[in-house]
Amino acid sequence: VLGLAIGFGAQSMVKDIITGIFIQFENAINVGDVITVSGVTGTVEKLSVRSVSLRDGQGVFHIIPFSSVDMVSNFMRGFSYSVCDMGIAYRENVEDAKQAMHDAFDLLIEDADMAAAIMAPLEWFGINSFGDSAVVLRTRIKTVPGKQWAVGRAYNGHLKTVFDARNIEIPFPQQTIWLGEAKDGSTQPFQIEDVSGGAGAG
Repeated sequence: VLGLAIGFGAQSMVKDIITGIFIQFENAINVGDVITVSGVTGTVEKLSVRSVSLRDGQGVFHIIPFSSVDMVSNFMRGFSYSVCDMGIAYRENVEDAKQAMHDAFDLLIEDADMAAAIMAPLEWFGINSFGDSAVVLRTRIKTVPGKQWAVGRAYNGHLKTVFDARNIEIPFPQQTIWLGEAKDGSTQPFQIEDVSGGAGAG
């Protein structure tokens, strides 16, 4: 019984070690990388032959054995992208919004620190989707690995400034209430209540 118990325990350990050797042989993970493994995203703080230790964005420390790792997503290889999906109101002109997004990028690269992290001009993809309350426009910025989050936050700040200055509406969720009509054009009454306490009008 003791031999079987040790055998099963050793089997898991051997799997950890073998998987860890292949992961490190392929240079898939290094200390300091931001990765996602086993559904956890964080910065690699420690790497051994048996496990990888991550600290996530909330400061929680995770130790993940390699035997449970079936895929590694590394955000720090070669280059990264900061993708921006910007919603504008349906009444807005797409070309005006496009120009505003390019102008916001021009403001972004005036910052020397941001410019050093950006590897290519702004990529414009156009209309990405039609949402319930907004037309969603997509752009992408190629950045130095690990800088995509800082660049994205800075770009969002410039977008808000430029859109506000040009009165381009960034919509919030809205609903249109339709009561329906009968074939003769009649509809049900709609009661509006005065929130100040007075009587409402139908």
